[in-house]
Amino acid sequence: MLSVVKRESPVTLAREVLWRTKKRWRQKHLPGKLQQLSCPVKYRPVSYYQPQLEQMGKYEREVILRYADAICAGEFPWFAYGPVSLGFPPRWNLDFVSDSTWPELPSEAIQVVRYDGSDVKVPWELSRLQFLPVLGKAWRLSGEKRYRQAGRDLLSDWMEKNPTGVGVNWTIAMEAALRAISICLFVELLGPWTPEDDPWVIRVTKCLWQHLLFIEANNEFSHLSRGNHYLSNIVGLFCLATFLQGPRIVLRRRQYQQLIEQEILRQVYEDGGNYEASTGYHVLCLEMFTNTFRLMRCQQIVPAPTFTLRLRSMYRFLGAMTDAHGRVPQLGDCDDGRVELLCDDLEQMLKTAPADRHSLTVSGLLGIGECLFAESYGGRRREAPWYGQAPESREDSDAQVTRQCSLSLPNSGLAVARNGDLEVVFTALPNGIGGKGSHTHNDKLSLIVRIGEEELFTDPGTGCYTRNAELRNHFRATAAHNTIQVDGEEQNRILASPTELFRLCDDAHVSPIEVQEQNGTLRLRASHDGYCRLGITHSRTVRLTPQPSLKIEDVLTGSGSHSFQAFFHLQRLRQVDIVGARGEEVSCRINLGPRVVKMSCKAPVELQLACVPTRISTAYGLVHEATSIMVGGHFRTSVALVSHISWEG
Repeated sequence: MLSVVKRESPVTLAREVLWRTKKRWRQKHLPGKLQQLSCPVKYRPVSYYQPQLEQMGKYEREVILRYADAICAGEFPWFAYGPVSLGFPPRWNLDFVSDSTWPELPSEAIQVVRYDGSDVKVPWELSRLQFLPVLGKAWRLSGEKRYRQAGRDLLSDWMEKNPTGVGVNWTIAMEAALRAISICLFVELLGPWTPEDDPWVIRVTKCLWQHLLFIEANNEFSHLSRGNHYLSNIVGLFCLATFLQGPRIVLRRRQYQQLIEQEILRQVYEDGGNYEASTGYHVLCLEMFTNTFRLMRCQQIVPAPTFTLRLRSMYRFLGAMTDAHGRVPQLGDCDDGRVELLCDDLEQMLKTAPADRHSLTVSGLLGIGECLFAESYGGRRREAPWYGQAPESREDSDAQVTRQCSLSLPNSGLAVARNGDLEVVFTALPNGIGGKGSHTHNDKLSLIVRIGEEELFTDPGTGCYTRNAELRNHFRATAAHNTIQVDGEEQNRILASPTELFRLCDDAHVSPIEVQEQNGTLRLRASHDGYCRLGITHSRTVRLTPQPSLKIEDVLTGSGSHSFQAFFHLQRLRQVDIVGARGEEVSCRINLGPRVVKMSCKAPVELQLACVPTRISTAYGLVHEATSIMVGGHFRTSVALVSHISWEG
């Protein structure tokens, strides 16, 4: 925090002090507001869902019902762990992985992160209650009252066991905001109500009102740095102000709409990328903005044109990053956060084999964008019937999306290039939130390489946050990415303290990616100065040729004697045969599905090629053993390493 404060003007710091003073005043007076017996608001349905159940596909029905059946049996599915037997109802304050619990104390007295192997995200994720709308959908699809009753029972138990302001699930406003959205959507799916339901609906409405008061008192706004936490607060408040009616609610609705319309211009680059340097948080923020957009439509509210344009750009960005299987590389942090669980999410959570799960499978989300903006992003419109729209036809689902040979996203620091079967994602992401971000990885000049439908070089993912500091830093490190490390140092220094797990030093600054096309060859080039403290600059040029080949040229320039390692991380179970391990040219063969890929590396210095064990993560908390190819050597002043990758078509 001190490094952030030093960069700010006295005016900004004064505004921050004033804001925090007001926030403490609101927090101090919150208990008095919560103790008021009367609730001044009522719940109102807004037709967020407009289900056309006859249009729902058979497979989508089956996935929703399978997930709902698991919940009814006390088995709660997760991206990393699959269905886990937690009981019905579950223990809402339990991290089942470490068998740790948090005490039932006032939330401000609870130590959230304890550095003892526990992870607060487990009870938080469970208490977002995002299984509730799925149970509501299962009730709508099947007419079976057990799904409806299960959802009511779980929500009733949660409210009883988690009084407002008490326990680990009330420690930050973001969790309350995402939970409030889940409750609002669930209650709408259970309508229309009978007079017998009134006492329960009144109780839930009071709970929603208390959520609104809690979020307002604990708003995570800051003049210094803000990201998805603050965004979730105002999106949750807008949702609550939409589904509730009463005194000052209309004023709140307008206020939070305006704040969201302003925040998308701050948190989303003009090219559609999220400014936290993370594809996982791009997906979460995209879902939050989409939720707001749909709620506006329900009320015949016309969004600001700049909001709509920026939201459309976010879908275009996501579509450009997606592979043939509907998956997005997990650049930067990814903790699998969602606003609403879609069929893709349920499908991944229910997969038996952990190795088959990938939490950033987003074809259904892209399909929602296609319905909203009448553009093709390579998605599947499997969610459309819930929103009163027709799903894709067979012709639509089988159609191939025409993709550009190259697409530069200059603000986000990304380029996507394609040539035949080859697809490359080149990353030169600026450090998140202008260097203040907490979700940045040391992935400057890294590559994601796909050949056909197979991923050759992969991003490692996230692994975990606070459960294991060593694992957290492993996945953030330079050596975990497909780039060059010099002298064993980091592009952005990683501080050793476990209290610094969400901060990197702002050392590495990237140049814009240059994109050129000439005679059928695509050329991408960028550089970064993360090693300037060592006297070294790293530049990388990537060439996609008309032949089935890829050429990567890394140039390290500066002064003095240094060592370097180039890393190429493979998906799990890839077999590598080393052909030449030492010399000025080293080489190997990689089995990639039906293909054999040849890779050779040349430099005017002695090189060593080795296969080393590494770890990759395709969902938060899910870690696989994998293999990395490492090519290293020593040099004085400067060196050029040329890597050539080829295969037969």
